[in-house]
Amino acid sequence: MKHTRNNTTYFLFSFFLFTVLIGCDSDTTSTKSDQKDAGRSEVRPAGPQFKKEGELWLTKAEGDTIRQLDIEIADIESERTIGLMHRWSMPDTQGMLFIFEEEEPRSFWMHNTLMGLDIIYIKADGTIESIAKYCVPKSDKSIPSKGPAMYVLEVQEGFSDIYGLVPGDKIIFQRTDGK
Repeated sequence: MKHTRNNTTYFLFSFFLFTVLIGCDSDTTSTKSDQKDAGRSEVRPAGPQFKKEGELWLTKAEGDTIRQLDIEIADIESERTIGLMHRWSMPDTQGMLFIFEEEEPRSFWMHNTLMGLDIIYIKADGTIESIAKYCVPKSDKSIPSKGPAMYVLEVQEGFSDIYGLVPGDKIIFQRTDGK
């Protein structure tokens, strides 16, 4: 009887040890995966979050609506300097509208901007003056307007081609942030 009890005890102990080892191995794999995700989060932070401050409508010159966007507004120097820097993505339902005090030739760059953009230069009357398409992320190359602009709209790259935007189309916008 003592011999059978030892075998049973040995079997139960072995089964318990096997279960613990299998569980440890799974936990180790899970931990490695979690560590990998945690590392990615540290390397790839969410960045600034979108804050809706207005709505903008892109229209054909004749008035037909092309697309409506929720917009963030950059109307002070510190906001215009940062723009969409440090952001990884933006849906085609959003954009950033830069508002300047005067209509004059403008030039933007993509320094610290992590996603490709289309940069749309707009005259004081809301007419699209020129469009810079597929601007390269992180580039320090100057991207000038072709003429004077009072507004600049940044949208995700390819937006202008997808929606058929051309110089001469227009924008209409309204603030929703109470400013």
